Amino acid sequence: MAETFLGTPYVAHTLEGNASEQLVCRFDALDCTTLVDVSVALALAKKEELDYNNFLDKMVQLRYDGGKIDGYSSRQHYFLSWRNQGQQTGLLEDITKTLGGVPYKKEINFMSAHADLYKGIDSKEVLEKIKVNERRVNAESYYFVPKENVKNVEANLHDGDIIGITSTIPGLDCNHQGIVKMTKGRAHLVHASTTAKKVISSNVPLSDYLNSVKRHSGVIVLRLKEKGNN
Repeated sequence: MAETFLGTPYVAHTLEGNASEQLVCRFDALDCTTLVDVSVALALAKKEELDYNNFLDKMVQLRYDGGKIDGYSSRQHYFLSWRNQGQQTGLLEDITKTLGGVPYKKEINFMSAHADLYKGIDSKEVLEKIKVNERRVNAESYYFVPKENVKNVEANLHDGDIIGITSTIPGLDCNHQGIVKMTKGRAHLVHASTTAKKVISSNVPLSDYLNSVKRHSGVIVLRLKEKGNN
């Protein structure tokens, strides 16, 4: 599903700018987050019936807290909150620990610490809800594979695995995300590239890509579950 979007233009902030929070699904312009959740929702819908309404239902289940749209703060803004939602609904499984991942110990608070960067945080009430969401994220335990170890685990990845690239930036969980494409035993990343300005399949393996970007520290790996509890 991710590969069907190869060449699609990269456009940032496609979910922002609405007067009120609503479900946005664009196939003509994607950023790294929307490429992943649109592709995953399509793949999940295809397992049952690739019907547009089923796809939209999967989008809401993945993107919104409790599968309900209830304002800006109900959206899963962090990769880790999206991960938590996917696990709670039985749609996704975090396999990072089984790959030899080590504890990812970091306080996540980038949005509340930089509220001026987010147009949707337009009141003290919304800011407080964002802080509540961050506390929920911080209450869970996580693992990541440091980038210097990723090459050693690439052979254990599968086509379609979901990659969250962890960040060295204070308060931020992940800088980037994408979908694995295995080629000759090496993992490559299908992702919406800010450099290429479009969706691409990386021409270098995942570990090489990670090591080329200083702010990338490693990966969190999610996998679609065979059977989801909807």
